[in-house]
Amino acid sequence: MGHADYYRSGTYNGICDRCGSKFKFSDLKLEWDGLYVCTANGCWEPRQPQDYVKGVRDDMSVPVSRPDQPPIYIQDEIVTQIPNISLLYTIIRGLSVSKLVNGFALNTTTLG
Repeated sequence: MGHADYYRSGTYNGICDRCGSKFKFSDLKLEWDGLYVCTANGCWEPRQPQDYVKGVRDDMSVPVSRPDQPPIYIQDEIVTQIPNISLLYTIIRGLSVSKLVNGFALNTTTLG
């Protein structure tokens, strides 16, 4: 005769899904993953609390985004639009000197 081979009214024999020992089914507990396990041999484990943690959605969008402006070609010279600045000459891209004409920078001279 085994460990659970006796009569108890209203229950029947069951086998622990983790250790394989025989118990009365009323002594087995249902785990969160669907296994019926015993509590006598230490097979029953509570569900991990981190299973209930919800992820926080991260907003990865750029606050201000603008598409690249294509260069404007006027009489075989590249003109790029920049904001109206009260300066007559300004240095653009390090070595080129440009003249402002109606809010556009007209590439006139390259320093060498």
